[in-house]
Amino acid sequence: MPKERSVVRAGLACLWVGIFVIGPAIAQEPDINAIGQLIARGDHVAALAEAQKLEAAAKAQFGINHTSYAHALNALATVYVAQAKYDEAEGLYHRAMAIREKVLGSDHLDVAHTLTNLSLVYSLQRKFAEEEAVLRRALAIQEKSLGENDVTVATTLGMLASACLRQGKRQEADALHERGKSIIDTAMGRKRP
Repeated sequence: MPKERSVVRAGLACLWVGIFVIGPAIAQEPDINAIGQLIARGDHVAALAEAQKLEAAAKAQFGINHTSYAHALNALATVYVAQAKYDEAEGLYHRAMAIREKVLGSDHLDVAHTLTNLSLVYSLQRKFAEEEAVLRRALAIQEKSLGENDVTVATTLGMLASACLRQGKRQEADALHERGKSIIDTAMGRKRP
């Protein structure tokens, strides 16, 4: 159980960084950074209240078919992940993805970001085949948009390797891990033997 909690915390940190850095500016209040801080402190009740305010503000300001609303849904879903309410989080990520696909196109990086968020939920639900499928789709989007040697691609390769390993696909997991490591080594300026 402690190992699973540390995996969840690491996943939440990645989700929150993606939401905070990638997300558009919504209304000044509520503060999206405060939601992340509340999650980090373990105050999930207050985080949920702030995320719900954010969702309501985005809905009122932009409507339900805007990327800012999808961003707010992602934030709310992340709070649900922190609360281990995976079904609720999954539904919100699907809604956010549908909005982003409709507005931005199915191969936009924001769609890939939502897919990687969704993959954590699938992992925590032990839906490893679904996790693998969404990560493969996210990887394809990232490779097309960022190139095959981007560090973001390497991160997704690592996540995909873990998903394959959980399904007993050791050879494929090793190959994906090695490819991701090679990208990171190149980015860090390290020479490989």
